[in-house]
This record gives sequence, C-alpha cells and structure tokens, in this order.
Amino acid sequence: MSLSAPMSNAFVRLELLSEVHRESLRVPSVEEALWTWMPARGSGASFDTYWDTIAEEARAGEIIPFAVINPTDESFVGVTAFLAISKLHRRLEIGHTLYMRSVQGTAINPATKLLLLERAFDWGALRVEFKTDSRNERSRAAIAKLGAMEEGILRSHTRMVDGTRGDTVCFSILKDEWPHVKDALKARLRDFETPANT
Repeated sequence: MSLSAPMSNAFVRLELLSEVHRESLRVPSVEEALWTWMPARGSGASFDTYWDTIAEEARAGEIIPFAVINPTDESFVGVTAFLAISKLHRRLEIGHTLYMRSVQGTAINPATKLLLLERAFDWGALRVEFKTDSRNERSRAAIAKLGAMEEGILRSHTRMVDGTRGDTVCFSILKDEWPHVKDALKARLRDFETPANT
C-alpha cells in the first residue's frame, strides 16, 4: 500500500501537494492567524520559503504532503502530511496540517483524518502520532475528538518563529484502537447530511 496515492471520500479529496497548488495556498496564506502555532511562518514575504522547504522535504522523502481539496467546488482548502515515517518501527505522524478558516469546524477535518488514518493502518502502521503546541487549545481539542490518546508534553521542544520555545503535546492512536476510532469518525461524518454542508 503506497502512502502517497490519492485518497477521496464524499467530503474531501487528498492529492500529492505539487507546484500547481502553490498559488492556491498563497492567497489565503496572508491570514496571520493561520500561522500562530506553526513553527515556520508562511505568510506574506515568507510564503515562498515555507513552500520551498516543504517541497525540499518531500523530495528528500522526509514528508509526504497532500493538498486538501473540497470536491463540491474543487477548491483548495488546506494542506496536511505524513511525516516521521518509520517502516522499521511501523509508525508515522500526521501533521503539517493547515486549513483555510472557511472550512474549520466543518466535515473537512474528520473526513481528512479518516482517509489518512485508513491509509496509515492499511500501510501497516501500528502507531499513528499527532503533535501540537501545548497552547493551541483548538488543535488539542480536535485531536482528542478524533479519539487519540494524549501521552504527555515535550518541554521546550520547538523553536517558534519569534525565537521563543514551545512545549509540544503528543497524542497517538494504536492499531488495536483504530476500529473504534474509525467507527466514531464515520458516525461524526453522518451528521453532515451531504458534502454541501462542508
């Protein structure tokens, strides 16, 4: 099972992030609030550096980034990625996630996570990890709502754009927890009657 193959369901489509998506992300990237908890800033004049860094990491095989597409209107609504991929230890991380404000709180995130988690466990993962800044209450709540277990905090783990140090909260979902998590995600998506609700 290839981690990088396209994925889709009724609410979202994920395709490998490529140069054709650069300008689609540039327009909403000017929203400073999108970058508050990101260790790399991609707004304004920093955008191309941010983009080129992701592209280089992808070429090096360090991450597998995806464009998040809303299939109802084919709009580009975010990015996400597999990273910290270890075949030996059969684990990976889902991260580098950024959604346009217009789709935050909609079906897009649970639908995206359902696809990514399905792919990860089909690939053979025994453990899928998530990390976020300890101060990012919205992200922490969203990860917990997926059914991931909070495992602890890595103190002074990340250098932020302003030079300060951020603490990182770690979550995970294990292979034997996946069936329950999957059922819960599907139940959440049933609350969105049609993709138009996204």
